[in-house]
Amino acid sequence: MRAINDAAARILETDIDTLSGKPLVEWGEEGNALRAFGEKTAEHFISSDGGDWQAQFEFPRAGHMQMLLARGSKLPAEVQRGYTLVFDDVTKLIRAERDAAWGEVARRLAHEIKNPLTPIQLSAERLSLRLKDKLSGSDTEMLERATATIINQVGAMKGMVDAFAGYARMPSAQIKPLDLNSLVREVLALYDTSGMQVELAPGLPPVAGDSTLMRQVIHNLLQNAQDALAGQSGGQVRIQTEFFGENIRLTVSDNGPGFPDHMMAKMFEPYATTKPKGTGLGLPIVKKIVEELRGSIRVQNLPDGGASVCVSLPIFRKGDMQ
Repeated sequence: MRAINDAAARILETDIDTLSGKPLVEWGEEGNALRAFGEKTAEHFISSDGGDWQAQFEFPRAGHMQMLLARGSKLPAEVQRGYTLVFDDVTKLIRAERDAAWGEVARRLAHEIKNPLTPIQLSAERLSLRLKDKLSGSDTEMLERATATIINQVGAMKGMVDAFAGYARMPSAQIKPLDLNSLVREVLALYDTSGMQVELAPGLPPVAGDSTLMRQVIHNLLQNAQDALAGQSGGQVRIQTEFFGENIRLTVSDNGPGFPDHMMAKMFEPYATTKPKGTGLGLPIVKKIVEELRGSIRVQNLPDGGASVCVSLPIFRKGDMQ
């Protein structure tokens, strides 16, 4: 690599000196993401046999997967011998496309699936009422088990469809000055805090928030943390607020098993869940709310075990009101 600009180094989260003067296949250390990216781009240059090529690459980052769109081409002979590599970080674009696609899926689910569920449930209930007096012994028990199964499963499907519909119909945020600490205390009043460690930084300025939506965020993060500790002795949830530059951070962490490695890159994708009965919509909904409030969210596994979810919200400024 003869030359590289600041933007390329920034996207790859490295410095120019690390890349300059080295062939693509020697970028980074053996086995890391930067080396893999260099090797894959080199393969494309070889397979294209001097022609132009374009490819999309996954570039692992802590807690998420960065998506890079790369293009390679041969420099004109009259200019200089060699090749040029251009790449863009298209992570936000791809996420926006996925969010829009999942929103459409949610709307279709609500429309196509929910409508027939109620007649199915009512039919099962009517069958039970009509036949239970005409049967006896084991036949009655079988009828009750069968109709109960139908009714319970229909209820579960309704819950799933309602969750997807809620994801698609996320209301617009009504941004106002919000005392985050007060809202956290209000939500915590509904929980058993004996296994919780609460650290709220004093004197925090108001954030640009929506109390209704942020209440949903806090509930969801606390519930996820408690679910991660299910069946574990000595489990503890930590809730923390703090200053961070021009933002206020809300962090909810636990000392549970942490997020599986294979889930880290898709934590905010709908239906990605580790819970047997979960819809996988909790964190995607949280992410949509936080982004609506012009904040950011990050998930990570902790070095000593457990996981944390950090929500960063901007401090309220004049002009933020909607």
